[in-house]
Amino acid sequence: MNSLASPSAAPARAKRHLPAFLSHPSVVVGGFLVLAIVLMAMAAPLLGTVDPTRIDPGMRLKPPSELAWFGTDLFGRDVYSRAVYGARSSILIGLCVATAALLIGVTVGLVTGYFRWVDAIVMRVMDGLMAIPTFLLAIALVSLTRASIGTVVVALTIPEIPRVVRLVRSVVLTVREEPFVEAAISVGTSTPKILVRHILPTTYAPLMVLGTYICASAILIEAGLSFLGTGLPPEIPSWGNMISEGRTFFQVAPRLVFLPSLFLALTVLGINLLGDGLRDTLDPRIAKRM
Repeated sequence: MNSLASPSAAPARAKRHLPAFLSHPSVVVGGFLVLAIVLMAMAAPLLGTVDPTRIDPGMRLKPPSELAWFGTDLFGRDVYSRAVYGARSSILIGLCVATAALLIGVTVGLVTGYFRWVDAIVMRVMDGLMAIPTFLLAIALVSLTRASIGTVVVALTIPEIPRVVRLVRSVVLTVREEPFVEAAISVGTSTPKILVRHILPTTYAPLMVLGTYICASAILIEAGLSFLGTGLPPEIPSWGNMISEGRTFFQVAPRLVFLPSLFLALTVLGINLLGDGLRDTLDPRIAKRM
C-alpha cells in the first residue's frame, strides 16, 4: 500500500524535508520575519511604552521623544505603542482566517471530490462565490454588521473557502483512483476513515502553501478595510486604522504612516517568502530542478 496511506507518513515527510526547509533562503528569511512579528505581538505589553488607547489632547502631534519614540497622533496616542499592539490584531485575524478557511474548505473539498453526486451542486456555489471580488464581498459583509474582529474574520473567511475547496477537490479527484485507495475500499474500510487516513495526508503540502497566502491576504485586506473605515473600530489598534488616521498629516508628520506601513509590509513579505519557500521545497518538480 502507498506510504501516503500511513497515518505516520505526514510527520515522516516533514522530518525528511526539514533540512531543505532550513537551507532554503526564502524559508529562513520569511520565517525570521514572521517569528519576529509574532514575538512582538505576544510581548506587546512589555515592548509598548504606554497604553495604546490612552487619549491625551495635550500631547497631540508631538514629535519623537524619550516618552514617545515615534511621536503621538492626532489624539495624543503613542504611535509606537499602537503599532506594536497593532501586530496582535493583524496576526490574530490572519491566523483565524487561514485556519477557518482551511478547516471548512478541506471538509467540503474532501466530500465534494470523493462523492461525484455532490460535486455538481457544491462547485456551482463555490464558482458563484469566486465570481465576487474578495474586497467587495468583505466590504459588503462588514458594512451589514457591527465592526469587530469577529465580523472581519467571517467576512474574510467566506471568500477564501472556494479556493481551498477547489484545491482539495483537485487533489482528491486524482488520488481517489490510486491503488492504495482502491485497496482500502476492497478490504471494507469505512468512507470517513479512507478520507481522513488515506486521502487527507496527500493534501498537506499544497495546503501549507495556500494557508500562508491566505494569512498574508487576510492581513493585507483587513488593513485595506480599516483604511477605508469599514474594518476594525477606531479604538482597536490596527495598522490600517493608523495609516488611515495619519494620511491627513502625512506631509507634516510622515512618521504616523511610516511605522505601521513598515510593520505591515514586513509581515506580508515574511509570510509570502515563507510560502514561496515551502512551495519550492514541497513541490517535487521544483525541488528536483533546484
